[in-house]
Amino acid sequence: MWSVAVGLVAVLLAAPVFAQGLYYKEIPKDGRIYVFNVGANADRFEKTGEMGIGITKPGVGPNGETVVGDNERAIQLYFFKHGISEVVPDPVQPIQTVVWRDGKTRIQTDSAYLELSNRVMVRFTEERPSDNLTLTGALVAGDPRGSFRIRRFKTKFEGWMIKPWLAYETQLNWPDLVSNNAINANPGAFLEDAMFDIDFTKGKGLFRLHIGQFKPPYGAQQMTSSGSQQFVDRALVSDTFFRGRETGIAAWGATPNNKWEWRVGMFNGNGRTRTFNDNLNRFQYNARLMWQPNGSQVLNQRAWVTGALYSESDFESTTAPIYAVALNYENQNNFGATTGNDQKWNAVAFDWVYKYKGFSTVGQYNYARRTPETGAKFNANGFNVQAGYLFHRRLWEVAVRHAQSDPSLSASNNIIKETRGSLSFYYLRHVLKWQNDFGQVLTQTSTVGNQKLFEFRSQLQFIF
Repeated sequence: MWSVAVGLVAVLLAAPVFAQGLYYKEIPKDGRIYVFNVGANADRFEKTGEMGIGITKPGVGPNGETVVGDNERAIQLYFFKHGISEVVPDPVQPIQTVVWRDGKTRIQTDSAYLELSNRVMVRFTEERPSDNLTLTGALVAGDPRGSFRIRRFKTKFEGWMIKPWLAYETQLNWPDLVSNNAINANPGAFLEDAMFDIDFTKGKGLFRLHIGQFKPPYGAQQMTSSGSQQFVDRALVSDTFFRGRETGIAAWGATPNNKWEWRVGMFNGNGRTRTFNDNLNRFQYNARLMWQPNGSQVLNQRAWVTGALYSESDFESTTAPIYAVALNYENQNNFGATTGNDQKWNAVAFDWVYKYKGFSTVGQYNYARRTPETGAKFNANGFNVQAGYLFHRRLWEVAVRHAQSDPSLSASNNIIKETRGSLSFYYLRHVLKWQNDFGQVLTQTSTVGNQKLFEFRSQLQFIF
């Protein structure tokens, strides 16, 4: 008897939160004995006769009755009351954790996992144009301008439901709800990502289907989150050749040795959150093939874009370098579109990343063959190269960048060049960082000569 009593004390001390401690009730009915450890279950049974999920123990009643408990604790209490020494396992405690880590609140249960985060970028920009350049709002050419702004404020939900290989991601950018100059005054454009991902290899990442709205697989810097950039923002050439999020479908996967990753996709091609495809039955097609020779980084992760190969500064490398190269392709036909970009084109891009012991370099080269709906064909190209070094326990970083874009190789005096340096402080990597960059954007013109814009940008990013 003492062993039973000691066992009961141990059971009660280990009771999970969903059990009601010493609550216990027996209800004989129809030749069975129903026992309860949860008061609400007992009340429901008395009113409706419905037991729901229960644990059945045949022949253990005083007269050989079947005993049914609403959980394992109820059976344990019944056995204690009647002096039965049979061992009953403790109830399986459901997974239910809530933690904050790396800027995200992470909630996990038995059948779902959710990461919730908000990312805010507060920026100050000082602009000083050359004497032949007039900034928007300025009275005369050469007038400087200083501005504060909320560059981005994004809310993100990501995780999986039912099974870990059924993943999802949604993201909102609140400033786009009220300011849509760059996206054709589309009120729905504040919805950036809304996608569902199915891993048909159930966690191996060999073949996955991505459905919804997200970034097409084209160009490493555009695919890298704005929150994981080495500078205050992407290179200008990146925004010229890579058009941002689209609505459509994509397939992707990685080889088991983590050396190859492939992605292909089909999209409307007219930007995010549109109600229909405005160039009728024509679509945008993208493909990307990335090669990681040493296989050092896992490629079959849950998110569409993630990991060290899509974060520009080197916080990750330890004993081995992290590096990869990729080839990208895009085909688009906007003839007849209503968005005002009535061209069709074939474009290719080559990009790379290398990171080791705090040093990092990323770059890309882009080439496009464009055909206007009216007019002659022309070619365009551009490139971006940047490098940085983290020092003092990888808290500080210095970096340099040079980028150049030629929107038409057939025209003269139209090249755009960007040169910048940066100094950044990472209190908690990208979760809490202060970035400063300074440099010049030079734009060639056929009328007033070279226009120069000197910029200093200072930005605080925090993720919570």
